[in-house]
Amino acid sequence: MAQQPSAGPTSPGWVIDASVTMPWFFPDEATPFTERLLDALGTQVLWAPTLWVLECTNVVQSAQRRQRIDASRRAEIAGELDELPVRLDPQTPDFVTLDRMAAAHGLSAYDATYLELALRRSLALISLDDRLIAAAKALGHPVMSALQDMGN
Repeated sequence: MAQQPSAGPTSPGWVIDASVTMPWFFPDEATPFTERLLDALGTQVLWAPTLWVLECTNVVQSAQRRQRIDASRRAEIAGELDELPVRLDPQTPDFVTLDRMAAAHGLSAYDATYLELALRRSLALISLDDRLIAAAKALGHPVMSALQDMGN
């Protein structure tokens, strides 16, 4: 189950978003990078804002509505998502911080939430979202979005 973090110093690890998570459950969206990331589960602490739960759930619900998966597979994916070793950061950024970050980088408030978490915890951001990647890079923040970023 996705875990709430314990109090204490910032932990090492990576911030993941839904764009790298959902290909683990939809083979036609998988890439060598997302598969390698899946293989790396357990080698790094994975973090996500609580928004990640909503976004992933929405993707699964939408997939069933579009008849990409059936109700049984939807429920299986939800259970598998719940078992991922992802620590949920309970801190929601304030309005001003999100507004400024989203406006400065042309991001949605949702994407700005992932970037804010990566910056605040000083963790590499893992995403396939081009705008989010560009925003992190513009700030000089580490991003992983391809196999070469993982040391290949």
